[in-house]
Amino acid sequence: MPAARVEYIAPWWVVWLHSVPHLGLRLQRVDSTFSPGDETYQESLLFLGVLAAVGLGLNLLVLAVYLVCACCCRRDHTVQTKQPNSCCITWTAVVAGLLCW
Repeated sequence: MPAARVEYIAPWWVVWLHSVPHLGLRLQRVDSTFSPGDETYQESLLFLGVLAAVGLGLNLLVLAVYLVCACCCRRDHTVQTKQPNSCCITWTAVVAGLLCW
């Protein structure tokens, strides 16, 4: 006796990702219907992966600059003041926040 067929309902994030326009490497729009064997569909997924990798690289670069600023802008711990000198750290955090947004 065959099992009863259950209708599949895609999660919200799958519907959201399929609503994003698919672009190929030549920045031309590609049909977003699910067809993993199609070369242009695979190319559009590769483009999305490259975009995510570039964003990750930029975020890591900003994080490295932030850590260098945090190490180099450190004041002497013996002198206690109410006004910290953290201008470069603040701007690096602002840039990182804008890149992640």
